[in-house]
Amino acid sequence: MQQPTAVKILMLFRADSFILLSHISLLIAQQTFEKTISKPEDQKINSIIEDSLGNYCMVGKVKNISTGLYSGYIVKIDSLGSLIEEKEFQGSDTTYALFYSIHYINNKYYVFGAKSIEYPQITKLWFLQLDENLEIENEKLLSIPMSKWISYMNSIFDSDSNFVITGYTTRDDTNHNGNHFYNNDAFFYKLNISGDSINSVFYTSYVPYHFSFDIIESQDSSRYYSFVSHFTNVFGTSGQMLTLNKNFDSLDIDSIPLDVYDFYSPVYINQNKLLICGKRGAEPPNDYALNVLTITDSCELINYNTFKKHNLRDYPVMHRGISKNENNIYIGGTSNFDYTNPFWSTFDSWFHLIKINPDITPVWEYWYGGDAYYVLYSILATSDGGCIMVGNRYDYETQDMERDIYIVKVNSDGLITWTQEIPIYKKLVTVYPNPGINILNIKTNQNHKNVNFELVNINGQVVLKQLLYSNILSLNVDILKPGIYFYRLTENNKIIETGKWIKK
Repeated sequence: MQQPTAVKILMLFRADSFILLSHISLLIAQQTFEKTISKPEDQKINSIIEDSLGNYCMVGKVKNISTGLYSGYIVKIDSLGSLIEEKEFQGSDTTYALFYSIHYINNKYYVFGAKSIEYPQITKLWFLQLDENLEIENEKLLSIPMSKWISYMNSIFDSDSNFVITGYTTRDDTNHNGNHFYNNDAFFYKLNISGDSINSVFYTSYVPYHFSFDIIESQDSSRYYSFVSHFTNVFGTSGQMLTLNKNFDSLDIDSIPLDVYDFYSPVYINQNKLLICGKRGAEPPNDYALNVLTITDSCELINYNTFKKHNLRDYPVMHRGISKNENNIYIGGTSNFDYTNPFWSTFDSWFHLIKINPDITPVWEYWYGGDAYYVLYSILATSDGGCIMVGNRYDYETQDMERDIYIVKVNSDGLITWTQEIPIYKKLVTVYPNPGINILNIKTNQNHKNVNFELVNINGQVVLKQLLYSNILSLNVDILKPGIYFYRLTENNKIIETGKWIKK
């Protein structure tokens, strides 16, 4: 597809400087866009793929406002970022559901997730085969050990046409004093393309944070390399590469060089050269940086580099942080990640994207966002040579514990193109919880004088009126009947904002 010649405004962060350029450009094939999918519900996307038509399909979870429970969530957009379809998958007998990964094979979508019937006691591995309209053609629920639930997974499609899944489960454990705590255990699962179980291994370990994040098949197709953390105490806190045969029998385990650990995203970039990424602790010079290295199949270091935004803390992408398409190699992370409040932070943060050469030297390095709290969950090197990033955007001034999906598609030069400036509207107040029961909280994003808050029922009657004398007010609404109400803010008898609030 060819776009007509047009004057474009290019806006981006490069090497920590804000650049504003105006030029005439002819964009052929390489589409770029920025898109926010905003809903009243909390949303999260874990994985993204590109299909044969150049559409992008993403999977994750979305929260039901009425029940407070999560459903499996699929979003499909076209190459320009326009929404094609979005669907929720759960079932009447389900208390919790979400998707972790997606594949596109022979014009079918294959989705993997987890489903709980009596959370967390009865949890199943969830397999779905969907047609191109996202209609279910095949669905399987596969057993995992009792009293465990799946907390993380990634999957690959191997040379034997099987799906290989790894991740970790969580269980409620007790120590010798009888105190309860959560423990994590790595697992491996193999299914055929019809979703039938071939083999599985579920560990039960008393090593804390017994994680498995990623798996890749060896180039000779004889084994798997799984990238794990805290798998054994022998190597301390460093990450490890676990070598498994095709039946998941352990063959060897090696320490990742330079004590890099967590969220590895392994990719072969040439013969016997694996590219991985991860985080480090507070030791200089790699303190809280995005660490990228190439290693051999025997875990020997080849090349190393580290990326971060000045003195801010960088964090690797949580599901797919490295992606390669032909000669285009991309690394992703989050700059100014909030380690103490990772989902609902008041920080301003950025999607961090680096295009690299095979020796890990950067071709370019950009940041996207900075006006709210952004967390990057997955990247994909696209068929047009560019890259698409998907994650969350959260603005604590306008949102209350609900995240929006934020998608950025860039070309091979890392540029996003807008044809116009889009003003960012921030609501004056946040009313929460919504729906609520007996307490209604009103939070303003700045100080205002002579502003009144009015709550109106469906008959148009004012049932509550309050002067906003503080940035945060809590009002007792126990006497109000359940139902739909509308609120309005007035200043000098002029309505300046309206909204809806539901009492359960």
